[in-house]
Amino acid sequence: MKNLPKKLADFQPGQNIFWPRFNARRTMHFYVVGLVNLFMSCMLTCVLTSFAHAETITLVSEDNWYPYAALKDGKISGFAVDVIQAAYAKVNIKVEFISAPYSRCLMLTKTGRALGCFDSLNDVTLTPDFLFHHEPLFRATIGIYALSKNQLMSANVSDLSGRTVGVTHEYTYGDAIENDKKIVREVAPSDLSNLRKLLMARSEFSLVYTRIVDYLQIAYPDEFKGKIRQVGVAFEDNLYVSFSKIWPDSKRYANLLDQGLVSIRADGTYRKLEQKWATPNK
Repeated sequence: MKNLPKKLADFQPGQNIFWPRFNARRTMHFYVVGLVNLFMSCMLTCVLTSFAHAETITLVSEDNWYPYAALKDGKISGFAVDVIQAAYAKVNIKVEFISAPYSRCLMLTKTGRALGCFDSLNDVTLTPDFLFHHEPLFRATIGIYALSKNQLMSANVSDLSGRTVGVTHEYTYGDAIENDKKIVREVAPSDLSNLRKLLMARSEFSLVYTRIVDYLQIAYPDEFKGKIRQVGVAFEDNLYVSFSKIWPDSKRYANLLDQGLVSIRADGTYRKLEQKWATPNK
C-alpha cells in the first residue's frame, strides 16, 4: 500500500476515485459555456447599441408622383422611397420622410431647411443650386403626349419648339428642352392637371413621365382611357436625390447613399424592389 499514490491510499469504500477529474471536466464545461454566453451577450448588446445609435436623417419626398413617391392612403410610399430606405440601411442610417409638393421640396432643400429632396434630374436648371450623388435612384422616360384625335403620328423634341407644351410646376425636362426658349410652357400644378389641360386643348402636347401616365390612366379611366396617346419620347434620364449645398455634412450623406445604392444593386435587393413596383396598386 505504501507504493500507492496518496489519493488512492486514502480511498474509502463508496468513494469515486475519478471524482476530481470529473469535477474538473464539469468545471471546464461550465467555464466554456459561460464564456460563450458572455460572448453572445456582448454581441447582442453591440447589435442593439448599434441600432439604437444609428443615425437618422429626414428627406423630403414629393407628395404626388406615384408610383415613384407620393403621400398615398396616409403613408409616404413608392419605388424611390423603398430604394432610398434600403440603400441607407446598408450604411446603418435610418431615413424618415416628410412629403411636400415638388416646388416646396426644392425650396426647403435649396434654402438649407431640409437635407434633400427627391426625385430630381441632374440638369442645367438644378445643378447650380443642389448637390447630387453619382449612383442614380432609377432611370425613367418622359413621354410626349397628345390627344388621340391628333393626326400627328409622332413627335420629337425639335417639334416642340414654338408649340404650347404642358409642363408641371418646378419640374425640369432635360437640357434640350430647358434651353429652348421658344417652347410656350403651359404650367400645371401636377401631372394630373397637366394631362387635364391637354384634354381641354389648353396645350398641344404634354410632357409627363410614362409610368406616371400609366398609373393615372388606371386611376382615372373615365377621364383618360382612349383620349390621350404617347406620340414620342422627350428623353430618358436618371433621377436622384437633390441635396442641399447649405446643410452640414450633405456631401457625406450623398456619398453614403452612393455606397448603399451600389450595395443593394449587387446583392439583388434593388431587383426585388423593381419587381415589387412593376405593377403598383391603384
